[in-house]
Amino acid sequence: MRKIKTRIDRQLVIQSWPYGGLSPMNWVIVALILLSAVLFTIETEPLVFNEYRGVIRAANITILLAFALEFILRLWSAGETLGIRGLAARTRYAGRLWLCIDFLAFAPELVLMGLVSVGIEVPVPVDGLRAIRLLRLLKLIRFLPGGRLVVEVLEEVAPQLLVSLLSALGVIYGSAVAIYYAERTHDPEHFGSVVRALWWSVVTLTTVGYGDVYPQTSIGKALAGVIAILGVGIIALPSGIIAGAFMDRLQAERQRKSEQSLDEETDA
Repeated sequence: MRKIKTRIDRQLVIQSWPYGGLSPMNWVIVALILLSAVLFTIETEPLVFNEYRGVIRAANITILLAFALEFILRLWSAGETLGIRGLAARTRYAGRLWLCIDFLAFAPELVLMGLVSVGIEVPVPVDGLRAIRLLRLLKLIRFLPGGRLVVEVLEEVAPQLLVSLLSALGVIYGSAVAIYYAERTHDPEHFGSVVRALWWSVVTLTTVGYGDVYPQTSIGKALAGVIAILGVGIIALPSGIIAGAFMDRLQAERQRKSEQSLDEETDA
């Protein structure tokens, strides 16, 4: 039994595959993820879906069952390389972000389809859960080295990005309040409350500027200019944080490879 667990674990966990790249089982999972996205796209076209309804639904159920089997096998064999033992430890392991994504990629739709098949009425239509299948695309990140690097960098700079987000929300709210006082009497339809002014504040600070709402007074226009300039900084701040973190990570990776190459030459 332990040998079987080890083999399954090597197939599912990329770091455990001894031959580099993806294992055959992981290639199958990647293919199923891409097929799932294709099926989701086809299901939105009534002409194609109505003609091949049975085939599409059978293929989707097969994919759901395959993802469920993968999830169960991943939990069952996890202890072989990660040292997970017992129900409590496996429950904590299942609560990790990627395992939660794996679970949401199949469980809600599969459970709902099962309830409908036995005649139980549910308030949510099965078709309403089609979009949740897009979570399966996030599974691709696990199989791509570049995707894992992106996740690691985002986790590293998460505190700075949170501060950036809170600052952006503060500026958006403050801009809405300022334009409300400047324009409320001239354009009460769009600036008659802070709630109404928030739309203009968001599209201005994000540099979208649809032009459907704009200030009419001199003070409002001056504020709009300042707020638009602040919007450039709001967009640039998180981009700079992420770009800087990527540069640091790539530089560290190059240095590591250089030192490794130097050590190999010294040993030779």
